[in-house]
Amino acid sequence: MMNKTKKMTTITMLVALSILFHMIESMIPLPLPVPGFRLGLANIVGLIALYLFSFKAMAGVNLMRVVFASLLRGTLFGTGFWLSLCGVSLSMIACGIAKKYTPMSIYGVSVAGSVFHAIGQVIMVTFLYQQFFMQTILPLLILLGIPSGIFIAFLADSVIVRLKHRI
Repeated sequence: MMNKTKKMTTITMLVALSILFHMIESMIPLPLPVPGFRLGLANIVGLIALYLFSFKAMAGVNLMRVVFASLLRGTLFGTGFWLSLCGVSLSMIACGIAKKYTPMSIYGVSVAGSVFHAIGQVIMVTFLYQQFFMQTILPLLILLGIPSGIFIAFLADSVIVRLKHRI
């Protein structure tokens, strides 16, 4: 069992890591020219928070990541902020429901989060720009989200197994 100080320190480090992953990922060019697609490396940290602590911890880590990464980029309340916020919000809800109410493993939970992240971003693009083009590539984003979610779950699960031995 972890004391309050150690738990708070660990969650704070998870926030810092998620911001770092978020910032680094935005600098990595992807070989796929699909608008809105990213691997979602920062979601590794959100899954770790969900599985080591709680939905509340995951929500704190993910929401702080979106706010602080946007502040660091100078895009707070810009389009990228709203897309990220909507995507991460739907993703967290999907992950929370999938973990609590289904027998899904971390892999299923991660894929659900990945798929709903794409849905959330497409909803926000449609709302902000009254642009329906992104809806036409939503099936492709969902299809790409499946292997991405599996990859993210594999990495998160590997870290969780190692951390459980240390915490």
